Amino acid sequence: MIGLTGCAGSSSIPVVERQQPPSEKINTHWVSEGETLYAIAWRYNLDAEKLAAANGLNDDFYLARGQILRLDIQRALQERQRFRKKAVAKKGSSSSTLAEKRAEIMAQVPAKKRMPEPAAAANWRWPTSGKVIKVFSLAGNAGHKGLDLSGNTGQAVYAAQNGVVVYAGAGLPAYGNLLIVKHSNAYLSAYAHNSRLIVGEGDSVKVGQKIAELGRSGTSHEHLHFEIRKKGVPVNPLTLLPKKRPVVAQY
Repeated sequence: MIGLTGCAGSSSIPVVERQQPPSEKINTHWVSEGETLYAIAWRYNLDAEKLAAANGLNDDFYLARGQILRLDIQRALQERQRFRKKAVAKKGSSSSTLAEKRAEIMAQVPAKKRMPEPAAAANWRWPTSGKVIKVFSLAGNAGHKGLDLSGNTGQAVYAAQNGVVVYAGAGLPAYGNLLIVKHSNAYLSAYAHNSRLIVGEGDSVKVGQKIAELGRSGTSHEHLHFEIRKKGVPVNPLTLLPKKRPVVAQY
């Protein structure tokens, strides 16, 4: 498993939840009460859409407690494809399986509207006022997958881009009270360690809208941990945020 990293530093809760030996790879996840697909995908640095497809989930991404998800996405997709080909060959070309009939019906339904891709940095905004106190880095075993921004409890946290809230809760302890916002079929952003969440799952948000209040949940000091991921992979927020000279300091 890829280590889950929120904010490094003197956190009261370990930022790496489950450290595995280099020779071991975790390929399955047991769904716990209240977990969502987006939270699980975030935990393992996976693309939520591909994780859903690999596990044959419906468009609503519904998960049941105790359900086992396969995390080896590429292998799972290949096996599902081979299974479908065998099923079609066994049934014969003159008749259709239930899955094929469903596919035929769905083919006549307009494709689900894709969310527009965020454009250049001008369309993103900084999620809060405050100095950059820790920068993005993938160096080392865990690295630091976003930016830490200084602030005080209750300080406003804003949506960095238009989108829909796909996770709101504290199910990933290293992140405290966490919001994950989906901006497109590629981009997600996360806002961690909040003292209060103002929006909930399913809410649409506009860039610059107040969505939370800064805090210290899941850590030992007040700050906002902010991440952007593209298809499950952490990217440096400084490459997308408006160009302003960040002030870098240490705790």
